[in-house]
Amino acid sequence: MVGAGSAACVVTLAATPLVIAYMRRLSVLDIAGERSLHTVPTPRGGGAAVVLGMFSGVLTTVLTSGRASAPDLLPMTLAITIFGLIGLAEDVASDIGGISPTRRLALQGAGAAAVTATTVLSVTLVGDGPGTALLVAAVVVGPLWVTAFVNAFNFMDGVNGISAAQATVAGVGYALVGTVHHNPPLVAGGVVVAGAAIGFAPFNLPRALVFLGDVGSYALGGAIAALALQAALSGVGVEAVVAPVVLYLADTATTLARRIRGGERWYLPHRDHAYQRLATAGWSHTAVTGYTSLLAVICAALGLATAARAAAPARICADLAICFVVARYLGAPRRVAVRQAAVTAVPVVIPAQRVAVEPTTAVLPPVEAAVRESP
Repeated sequence: MVGAGSAACVVTLAATPLVIAYMRRLSVLDIAGERSLHTVPTPRGGGAAVVLGMFSGVLTTVLTSGRASAPDLLPMTLAITIFGLIGLAEDVASDIGGISPTRRLALQGAGAAAVTATTVLSVTLVGDGPGTALLVAAVVVGPLWVTAFVNAFNFMDGVNGISAAQATVAGVGYALVGTVHHNPPLVAGGVVVAGAAIGFAPFNLPRALVFLGDVGSYALGGAIAALALQAALSGVGVEAVVAPVVLYLADTATTLARRIRGGERWYLPHRDHAYQRLATAGWSHTAVTGYTSLLAVICAALGLATAARAAAPARICADLAICFVVARYLGAPRRVAVRQAAVTAVPVVIPAQRVAVEPTTAVLPPVEAAVRESP
């Protein structure tokens, strides 16, 4: 499994400079807009190298495990392929208007349905398979979940390094959960996703030489969504499934709810996410990415604790801790704003300057001096 992650990382590292050069030649550049937190035109579509890296990791898994005993990574591979192609088309065609929102959503929905069907068949054919109720729930909810998370991952890709870090946390988190549950596809898939994300990170943090683009955010989002669905159908607890990605879900859900409640057109570009508000408040991209990554690691660790067959009281404590971490993250922009307002509201007291008066010797006219000196 480690070899698959290493292959994904090395191929992504090697392919990213080539992708950057090719995207520059095609003039596929990201120009600053309303949603952007950058000012310099930067090549996008670097996620194509991430896709190549993940394909290499999957191929390495198959070759090293043997075709008969290889973990079933077909659902994740299908998700990477479908959503990577949709994202690549959007990146290349964005200068001429891109794919219309309606058509893009239809393509995503069809791809999500295909990924869900493949996942259901994959899990059903292995061992006893899930119960009927869980299968029905997966068929109904699965396409909505995959579509929603792919878009959430894309929405959250707004500061340098944040999505590479989140994909690394999610990949490692699912690999560890898969180890606890003896689930080889979850282990292999998580390692491949993490390896590709780590390979891309040096080109996107601290200074962005290239952006993931839709091809990268869609592919990574699709891969993570497919792994989460596969984990849920395999009997992994809901906390362990959701915990590695809970910050992305919470930020997207609360931001959309706030914009809809405010009567805004939620589907237009904006900078209302919690991580964007932290950046506009003065935090550097590296600081925002580090803060969100730290909290994501904490949530993933708490989810892993519930995956280890913990007793009910321990699970409840872990759930409450996850909710607390999410609340701290969502409230961070307001705390930063209040702190800044308090700093600017403090009056600046300038100490009064003392003017030293030097003694002067008056020079009297001769007549006045004579009068003063007479008895």
